[in-house]
Amino acid sequence: MKTLAVIYNHNLPGMTDNLWEALKPYERDDYDLILIDNGSTDDGKSKYTTHETGQNTYFGGALNIALDFFTMSGTYDSLLSLNNDLVLQGDNFINTLRQEMFDGDYKIISPCVLQVEKQCKWKYMHCWNADSTRDVKWVDFQAPLMHKDFINHIKQFPDELIYGWGQDALSGIICEKKGWKVGVVDRCPVIHHSAHTYKSGKSDLDLQTYCQNAERGMFGYMESMGLMDKFMEFRKLSAEYRYE
Repeated sequence: MKTLAVIYNHNLPGMTDNLWEALKPYERDDYDLILIDNGSTDDGKSKYTTHETGQNTYFGGALNIALDFFTMSGTYDSLLSLNNDLVLQGDNFINTLRQEMFDGDYKIISPCVLQVEKQCKWKYMHCWNADSTRDVKWVDFQAPLMHKDFINHIKQFPDELIYGWGQDALSGIICEKKGWKVGVVDRCPVIHHSAHTYKSGKSDLDLQTYCQNAERGMFGYMESMGLMDKFMEFRKLSAEYRYE
């Protein structure tokens, strides 16, 4: 079996094409690569588009579509969800993540993030130069590799998280309850130009409105499900994290 790797694009064809071209040459027996266009304008679509949503379903909607593809296929052991504003560092990116996941029995695993002062405030996502995968509570969702056991459990993420905030913490909470491992791979780094679609003005929402909607949905969902205490605990641990 192999990984289904999914790139999402909304009006950033240049960055999306670059990411596709970084991965497609290495597509062998260990993964299949698809590209979902998430409601781009005609001139905002990638030339490598394989599937189209027809309208902007935001990150949460596109991720759920990818989960549907995964489940309906029945041929994959894991799903790699890829923001289009990533720059990969080094070769054999997916193979490295797969090896760490299955050798270490992880249910969710992620590359570490370079240039973290600009890209990710959560210290557990920083590159700490560990020799092996670091166990963490949750991973930021710019490039998570999710095991089929986790996907079969979650099936779909809640509609309240459509803007893409909260899937990561919810996944960590689920994994903790199930006794499943979550990890970050330091020898598999990425650069993440966070929220580049919104910062560049290529979305129907400006950055401030997007953040307000995403935050409202995330906190509202955690509160309604009785998960707020655990959610805030995870955020605190992630902000204070240090690898010894």
